[in-house]
Amino acid sequence: MKPYITLCLAWIPLAVSCSNQSEPFITATAEFPADYLGKSTPLNTSKEVSLAELANRVASNNPQLRAARMRIREAQGQVVQSGRLSNPELGVGLNKSIPGSEGGMEVSFSQRFPVTNRLALEKRISKQQLAIAAEEVKTAERDLVAKAQEIAVEIILLRQKRSELNKQASLLETLANFITEAANRGELSPLDANQAQVEASSIKSKMNQLQSEENILLGKLRAYIGLSAGSPLSLSGSLPSARIPSQALALQNLSEYRAKQLEIEQAQQAIALAKANRYEDVEASTFASIDREEDAPEGLETEGVIGIGVKIPLQFYNRNEGNIASARARAARITLEKDALALELKQNAANFRTEMNGWISQNENITSSLIPLAQKNSKQLETAYRNGQAPFTSLLKARNQELDLENTKLENLAAFHKARVRYFAAIGKTSSTF
Repeated sequence: MKPYITLCLAWIPLAVSCSNQSEPFITATAEFPADYLGKSTPLNTSKEVSLAELANRVASNNPQLRAARMRIREAQGQVVQSGRLSNPELGVGLNKSIPGSEGGMEVSFSQRFPVTNRLALEKRISKQQLAIAAEEVKTAERDLVAKAQEIAVEIILLRQKRSELNKQASLLETLANFITEAANRGELSPLDANQAQVEASSIKSKMNQLQSEENILLGKLRAYIGLSAGSPLSLSGSLPSARIPSQALALQNLSEYRAKQLEIEQAQQAIALAKANRYEDVEASTFASIDREEDAPEGLETEGVIGIGVKIPLQFYNRNEGNIASARARAARITLEKDALALELKQNAANFRTEMNGWISQNENITSSLIPLAQKNSKQLETAYRNGQAPFTSLLKARNQELDLENTKLENLAAFHKARVRYFAAIGKTSSTF
């Protein structure tokens, strides 16, 4: 038998290269995302936002959310890619006898086919992953909206505190003018007028401090609505009265709970996929060859051959037992996580509702009894002081007590609205809570 040298060329999708070549036949190029990102919804760069509009501004402008939504597009790409047959293979073979004139050529075409429903399962799992990604984005949006609304509540609280301080400063300045006039007549001490001016100046200093805190919070709010640092921002609106929401918790309204249910369904399909992967793909092929061989005494003759073939993997060593066991354990774990999540979500909603009731109860006591009593005491002491029947220090103390109660009332109201924002987030409300 004469020796042969065989050259085999196989078509491999995407790229073909030889080991001694520096450049591949097909070169993939990198892409810049600028054009793709340019198709996104443009940002709302308005410098004014109301408390009621804040949720929509966060949902449309927040840079973290805009990035998170790209995960949905990634999952959409995986849905398109999943569940496809592997590419067929084209083979070409040449052979030539050395020495001699004998040789031949063979062309083959092969395709692998799954014998299970593996492709359908892969497609189903990728669609479930797309749904999970969408729910995760909803959860992120709701949480970011809630955080932005809490910051807005803090900003409005600081403004209301400044307003109360401004009233107190005006009262002290009016009182200082009265004391100065009375001192000129020899009726009151000029030292009391100086003390009133000092108290008014101290209050104005606190107002400036509150303004600085508000500017810091506005800077944080800019980040939530996608404005650059230093951009002017005006927040309008006021806090509504404190009332317990009528909406109750329904687990199906919560995106994280729906996502966990989808994860359970996906885990069940993953078990089926692991079982399907016990059986590897079957390969079917067809080929044709032409050979020129020496046939004495006639000389060289040409012969052709056409054939088909099948390759069936034998399950001798790998039945995918480990992956099946792992998929079953994952499904069990996610089921337990769903039960734990349900308990946590119910407890969170109950806690925030209890917190709201607590703040309302405290403010009712302050509003109905303590503030009226402090206001009455301040008026009586002011009258007594003007008549020379009470010291100025007692009047200042009464004024400060009245201001402290007003501040406590405002802080309780703000704490109520923060708990209200968190409660609405806990029951799955993503739109504005104001």
